[in-house]
Amino acid sequence: MNDSDVQIELEHDAAQVFRSGDSPAEASTGVPVGDDLKSHSKSPDEKKHPLGSRAAGGLRPPVGSMMGVLLGFSAAVLYTMANIALRHCVEVDPFLVAAVKAAPTVILLSPFLLWMLMRGEALATSRRLIPRFIIVSLIGQFVGNAAFQIALGTIGLAASVPITLGVLIVGGAILGRLLLREPVRLRTIVAMVMIMIAVVVLSHPSTSVTPATSSTDYPVWLGALCAAASGAAYALFGAVMRQTMRGGVSAPATMFISGLVGTVSLWAATFASSGLDSLWVVDSSQWFKMVAAGLLNFSAFVALSVSLKALPVVAVNLINASQVAMAAVAGVLLFSEPVTWPLSLGILLTFAGLLVLANRRSQSPTPSQTTMHD
Repeated sequence: MNDSDVQIELEHDAAQVFRSGDSPAEASTGVPVGDDLKSHSKSPDEKKHPLGSRAAGGLRPPVGSMMGVLLGFSAAVLYTMANIALRHCVEVDPFLVAAVKAAPTVILLSPFLLWMLMRGEALATSRRLIPRFIIVSLIGQFVGNAAFQIALGTIGLAASVPITLGVLIVGGAILGRLLLREPVRLRTIVAMVMIMIAVVVLSHPSTSVTPATSSTDYPVWLGALCAAASGAAYALFGAVMRQTMRGGVSAPATMFISGLVGTVSLWAATFASSGLDSLWVVDSSQWFKMVAAGLLNFSAFVALSVSLKALPVVAVNLINASQVAMAAVAGVLLFSEPVTWPLSLGILLTFAGLLVLANRRSQSPTPSQTTMHD
């Protein structure tokens, strides 16, 4: 899915499991570093368990800075490739696309969780937040993934990505303040205003046209609303996932729960609405692209997570913002989406807002910020 870092900081928390020498419990705390970490009081259970006990400077990056840059850029490319694959599937039932996309996370994480259990590592030290996380996962899967697919089929790739990313950032800042008590700085407010203006511009009917192969026939404003709803759902999911990890559930466990919830619920929704008929009309190339989207999305997650351990969040944010430009280029060149002045202006405003947010902590970083990547 905080300010500019809601999605990236979430991925940073999960990254510890894949590449660090920490235990899964230590890796999945989601506790902010710096001033927020100093003000975070530990519960008695946390004092007994290493959950949330990362000390500044206690982690050694698994890769060097150059490799971190390459992985960060690779993540942006992989996310864009995943969105391109999803754009190729706009003629398929959006819920079926989202269901297939969720499956690789479950398949790939299952052996990893089993390995953790065989080593005697706890997947969760507390289960009290899991029921709420399951509910929010449903929102993330249906409103986040499925609505984004509808947006792709209504307003195209070039407009969907900046709207979704923009609302994700704005919503993340609001929810980070309400749920996680994270500060909202003046620079963040300025960037939020720029991004909200961009979303309004990108929602204009003259911004884009519905793809010819789309299975939907919605007006542009509804497609823009779906993209915005997707970003809001991702922001909510990111904030609650971080809360759940702080509450004692490991990062791979939360990812697995989300994927499992999406796989089961979205497949159920697909069968309930279309039955088996929706499966027979999908050709082999479309199945391949849907599976590829899920694999690319998961691979991008891991690459970005490792990059965050080698670079400051400021640098990774800047690299990750390139997705907006990549999506615009891909939409125009690969799918012949029209280049209109509202689209150009909206993308420019979104990118400018991301740059403002990405640079907000660049001045005089503390040792803990440079070591722990915010």
